[in-house]
Amino acid sequence: MKKTLLLIILSGFFWTLKAQDATIIYKNTVNSTVTIETDIGLGSGFFVGENIIATNYHVIEGATTAYCYLNNSTEKYKIEGYLAADESVDLILLKVTGLNKPTIKFSSTTATPGQKVYVIGSPKGLPATISDGIVSGLRDFEGYQLIQITAPISPGSSGGPVLNSNGELIGISVGQLADGQNLNFAIPKSNLELLISVKKTYAMSISSLYSTKNKSSYSTEANYYGKDKIFDIGIVKRDKPGLSLDYFANIKEHSIFFFTYEYENDNQGYTSIWLQDYRLVDLETGEIYYATTTDMPDKDNPRIVYNGTKTRFLVGFDRLPPSVKNFSLMEGDCSGNYFCFLNIDLSDYYETTDFDFDLYADNSDEGTMIFYVNQNNLGIISIYVEGYYVGQLTKYFTDTDYIPSCGIESDASLKIRLPAGTYNFTAKSSVYDWKGTFKITKNFCKPVRLYK
Repeated sequence: MKKTLLLIILSGFFWTLKAQDATIIYKNTVNSTVTIETDIGLGSGFFVGENIIATNYHVIEGATTAYCYLNNSTEKYKIEGYLAADESVDLILLKVTGLNKPTIKFSSTTATPGQKVYVIGSPKGLPATISDGIVSGLRDFEGYQLIQITAPISPGSSGGPVLNSNGELIGISVGQLADGQNLNFAIPKSNLELLISVKKTYAMSISSLYSTKNKSSYSTEANYYGKDKIFDIGIVKRDKPGLSLDYFANIKEHSIFFFTYEYENDNQGYTSIWLQDYRLVDLETGEIYYATTTDMPDKDNPRIVYNGTKTRFLVGFDRLPPSVKNFSLMEGDCSGNYFCFLNIDLSDYYETTDFDFDLYADNSDEGTMIFYVNQNNLGIISIYVEGYYVGQLTKYFTDTDYIPSCGIESDASLKIRLPAGTYNFTAKSSVYDWKGTFKITKNFCKPVRLYK
């Protein structure tokens, strides 16, 4: 009887604790949230560091002045400026003067459909409003990741924290789908974690934020973009001798980076390479720009590069503002095999007009071929493809039945990499001439034997 009574009491206790979740979360979190007031509207935000508030980019974009006040107070504090901004995912970090409150802890796990969530914000200017719901889905809008939730998000709530049942951050409120029934969305916390990692130590004026909306204030496209320029960069990564950043070009509405990847490995005959989530971080402003185009494939369809050959590729962005001069190019966390180039200052490099764009024109269908000989009486052989000299053979394989692999490096073989297609070749020694054709297939290697 006592055991049964104890179970009933414990059951009642845990039910009461669960019922108080929203109350406890509100009490522990409200002092870390703010209402943001600008000369163009209202929004929400929360502390992520000392004197640092996170909110949506669109809350600040276009404003010339901004203030914030705690959601349990009416005293206003001036926003000194911003420390980092990422317009593409609608996030910005603000520095506030004279106000420092506890930060909201980030969850160690990502959002999961069905889990309970709580949202704190200032819908319609009503501060310190808490609402609850669940994660109803994880959505991908053409590469833009969002968390769908049932907790209401009204105008004014943008930029507020989305919390799990432990009061930990899993997302940032961003908006609701027009004409939808309770279709609300949040930005995953991972985007905010990235922004925090690249923030500046000093604040920049919010009126200096770059926005495509400002383009109309320029009389001509040339005035907006500035002069078209090509910079000869020529950076070779020390930890990846085969990867180099060759050129950077501002051309019309595009900013383009040109790369070369040369693979040399005595232990492995070929490698596969791809590119994903490439971005540029402006080290002066903290703004992040994402690549809009590349001829490098993704992980599901990698490019094969054989030992001893090289491939070229390009990565394009929407035209960067002229102020972007000191930046880092990043993929992933820049560890391991990621293609990253850090702390580039354009003032260290020269403009050039000596640039062959055709070298980088869509190499996505490249393949490899290998010329070889296994007879000892042919002499030194010079080889031409479509009339262009590509190299020579100075030695031969002693096994007359041997067919070399593209992964083998030898003076008795010559490897070249070309776009897929059929090519004419000629080969000449002091004694013999050869003529013929060979076919290049994407991501494969074709051996061509020269013999008499």
